[in-house]
Amino acid sequence: MKNYPPQFKADAVERIRQLEARVAELEASERKLATERDILRKAAKYFAGETNW
Repeated sequence: MKNYPPQFKADAVERIRQLEARVAELEASERKLATERDILRKAAKYFAGETNW
């Protein structure tokens, strides 16, 4: 980024910060969803074994 104007560099740095923050949000959301999925799978397995049809 040697030949770019200073404002472009500042904008690029800010955009990178925003994107990194969004990635962190999405990773946290993915972990939460994976945990919820695992809980639901275990619950479904548990309740499937209880039926006496």
